[in-house]
Amino acid sequence: MGRPREVSEEERAELIRKGYRPIEVWVPDLDNETVREQLQEEARKIAEADKAEGVMDWLDAVGPTNWDKP
Repeated sequence: MGRPREVSEEERAELIRKGYRPIEVWVPDLDNETVREQLQEEARKIAEADKAEGVMDWLDAVGPTNWDKP
């Protein structure tokens, strides 16, 4: 896929003038076998914990959070 086209200095200045700022975002490489193995292991542990510990019961007991408020 490659890197996206870099913006020119003029485009960059215009975006900054409009209130934008550049950032760089790194995300997991899902084509990487090591990453996929780690994700599979985490998913397995989550599934086991849900069966053994009743995660949904715990979430219900914790109650609503600020995210749940309208």
